[in-house]
Amino acid sequence: MVTWPSLVFFVLVVVFFVVPGYRRRASPGSFFLAGRRARTGTVMGSLVATCLGASATSGLVARAYLLGWPAVWWLWAGSIGLALLGIVWVPVMRSRPSTRTLPEWAGDTYGMPARMLAAGVIDVMWIAVIAAQWTAAGSVFSVMLGWPIQAGILLSACCVTGYTMFGGQSAVLRTDRWQLGLLGLAIVAAGVFALRLPRSEGWFPVSGYRLTGLFAVSPLDWLAVVLVVGGMYVVGPDLCSRVLVAQDRRSARTGALLAAACVFLAAFVIVGTGVAIRLSGQTLASPREALPWLINGSGVVPAWAGAFINAGLLAAMLSSADTCLLTAGSVLELDLFGRRHDAKKQEGRGRFWIALIGALSALLACVRPRIIPNMLLAYAFYAGGLLVPLLLLARPRLARAVPRSVVHWSIVIGGGAPVLLLLTGRASSTARAGLAGAGVCAAVLLAGYIWRRLGRAGMGSS
Repeated sequence: MVTWPSLVFFVLVVVFFVVPGYRRRASPGSFFLAGRRARTGTVMGSLVATCLGASATSGLVARAYLLGWPAVWWLWAGSIGLALLGIVWVPVMRSRPSTRTLPEWAGDTYGMPARMLAAGVIDVMWIAVIAAQWTAAGSVFSVMLGWPIQAGILLSACCVTGYTMFGGQSAVLRTDRWQLGLLGLAIVAAGVFALRLPRSEGWFPVSGYRLTGLFAVSPLDWLAVVLVVGGMYVVGPDLCSRVLVAQDRRSARTGALLAAACVFLAAFVIVGTGVAIRLSGQTLASPREALPWLINGSGVVPAWAGAFINAGLLAAMLSSADTCLLTAGSVLELDLFGRRHDAKKQEGRGRFWIALIGALSALLACVRPRIIPNMLLAYAFYAGGLLVPLLLLARPRLARAVPRSVVHWSIVIGGGAPVLLLLTGRASSTARAGLAGAGVCAAVLLAGYIWRRLGRAGMGSS
């Protein structure tokens, strides 16, 4: 049976997702980076749309329902990371006009093994990240249209994979603009309706000009979130790819700083929504039910508004998924299997890898649907093996002072440490495991640096 809310939802999906993505095929030579023509507004919009995925919307509301205001650090750490990306890393990353991917940038300093290791980690882990977006999108389709979640997953994967293959980077940037507009209005609408809940007037975290509750978390957990999550916003492959499509350094830097401000404000509204639900006294079987309950079960959101908010949530999930999908396909072709291919063949093979990654991630989502745990696992593995070496690239002379073989081993050992800790149950959270892995990686790099310095000192004295 077709209802008005489901009809509104369907029309919004067509207008904001299907039409922009399939409007124009990628021109020759522009598939991966859209000709590097993105201006400040486009870079900012794409960065924000990529950041506000499943974990940063419905997942963050769930965390706020469970933890209260400390959940805001999940996105505030990202805001800090985006600001650092714009101020510190953009000038270095854009200093080589030929650089097309993050692993290529790393390989220029650390050598081909590091480039291939980085590319392999990104592709393996990004399948899980994309699967998380498909899962969340499938849940929205299930709620709005009454479909099985697997049907929603497959429809989302086919739609996004299709327009990413068809239009490449231009299609991703174009749909990000449309989807971000819908998402922004949906976030504000959810926050406004949440204030109509009972006892929600006490949600604001300020009492007598003092912030309250923001640091009601252990110092170790706070440090893990700030470094692991924040670090991914500095040198995450999907976000760095937004910097590489900018027309110049100024556009990239200003776009990243504006995106940091937008993410900071969005975090306040999203977490405030979860806190308002928490203060209402409603008992839910799972924190993941917080936002669906607000939209469909609280009675404060009209049916038409619920359809609009759900469409906005879908925008959050798919606008993040298309960037990750294109990034993974680009890395697979440009860094692993197609380095020696000509430009035309690289674009053709890139489309093939995007199709394969979309299919594999959809299969994973159907078999084991998860949202934040998938994201945290990717963050932990990436942070353990690659965060520290990539952060060092902001200081090229210091990065080159570490022997390349030591860097390669630091990636392997640091990346494996979080996985070992999680499999053995010795880490209480994936964020803590990622922090431990980053510490191990840093220790290996430091040992290699000291060893080289001592060796040179010994040669000088002799």
